[in-house]
Amino acid sequence: MTNYRQSHNKRSQNLTLLNKKRYCIFAAYNKENKITKELIFYLEELNKIVDGIVFVMDNPLDIEEKKKLENLTIYNECKKHNEYDFGSYKRGFLYLKENGFLDDTGELIFANDSCYGPLKSLNLFIEKWEKENKPDFYGITVNNYGQKYSTLPSLSKHLPHIQSYFFLITKNIFNEDFFIKFINSIRHMDTYTEITKAYEVGLSRLIAKNGFEICTYFDFGKFQESPIYKGKAMLKTVKDGFFIKKKNFNLLSKNKNLCNYFLYKSIFPYIMNNNGDFICKKQNNFYFVYLLKHILSIATSSMFNIENKDIYKVFTIFGLKFKFKRYNYKIAGKNNSLMVIDGDSKTTPKEKKINGLEIAIKGKNNKIILGPNYKFINSKIEICADNCTVDIKSRHLISNLNVKFEKENYQSLVIDNEAKILDLNINSTTQDVLIEVKDGEISNSTANIEAFADEENRPRMIIKQGV
Repeated sequence: MTNYRQSHNKRSQNLTLLNKKRYCIFAAYNKENKITKELIFYLEELNKIVDGIVFVMDNPLDIEEKKKLENLTIYNECKKHNEYDFGSYKRGFLYLKENGFLDDTGELIFANDSCYGPLKSLNLFIEKWEKENKPDFYGITVNNYGQKYSTLPSLSKHLPHIQSYFFLITKNIFNEDFFIKFINSIRHMDTYTEITKAYEVGLSRLIAKNGFEICTYFDFGKFQESPIYKGKAMLKTVKDGFFIKKKNFNLLSKNKNLCNYFLYKSIFPYIMNNNGDFICKKQNNFYFVYLLKHILSIATSSMFNIENKDIYKVFTIFGLKFKFKRYNYKIAGKNNSLMVIDGDSKTTPKEKKINGLEIAIKGKNNKIILGPNYKFINSKIEICADNCTVDIKSRHLISNLNVKFEKENYQSLVIDNEAKILDLNINSTTQDVLIEVKDGEISNSTANIEAFADEENRPRMIIKQGV
């Protein structure tokens, strides 16, 4: 059990929780307005440890989809509210409170569908909670990696907090005025960072401030690397944990065979097919074949492999590596600016045409300014670090511009100075992307959000002034 004791270590009067009921408030979202087979399994497993589930979904469902929830929940509310998971938690809690359910309730479990699972019986969670003297605030994992300030992304603060995808609180907390006030304060926020800081981090800090301990099933030392971004750590959660975070599913699908080996050994009834979709497990004892396939794929990749590494594309053939340059500009340090402008400002600039401008940003706090007198055709920009900005000031038509955001946070694309862009293609595998159109104009734009598409992390992209 992980404990973070605060200086205020007063405890509320210890209420008797014997013979009290336990309810779950479940938050869900599905962009296709569907109840999936994986979600049904999750609710079935939850019902084994609670007396009822209050189900709140941040999107509407038709009659056929609602029928899937029959005999799984005691109350459903399925409509758009735009307050994300904590908004669903608020609505579920208020339903229980206003309808008298909390009078004989000892514990509440808050859970959401940002995960696949469970991979093992949730009774193990309850048994350990009971063995550890029923802490008033108990989760599965604690995020020990801090929280960045949205206004100063380069700064971070060490703020351990229970992750909100699954946690339990007792009557000692949910009957307190401070908790009820917190629940009633939940509202819509624009970015995932704001939501996390105000509600996920904020709840842990508020509960600790009022004298309670932050306790979790797993000591965070069990996952030495962040399970959010590290493939090995995520595979460890498949092997030992309760859930697979959806935002890591693309990462895990790159290790399908090894992941399927562990999934076969779990209670989760599905494995991944070649397309990365879930299919039902077959009842056989040959799951070790997936482990052999994984070993074979590693051996094969060491003989022949192609990967992008910094500004190079690297080909590996029987251990020999061949590098080919991918970009004509690279920024690898911090706090730099690359200005693709006209050089000597004392001379009258001439219009210049650039075909195939390629830029990769690998360092933090960098800025690219594309100057006013350039025409760009078939250009590509990749931003792979924190807090970087691309400012397009060209007065001319820019055609076929590809911008890719990946790996880190707080990226922005600014289009101003009457820039006109034809065929802007944006690919994002990150969070908190701001696209701001000041005086420019865009036509035929497409945006592909490759990862972080689950409801816990929306919105992924903010667009200003009508892109």
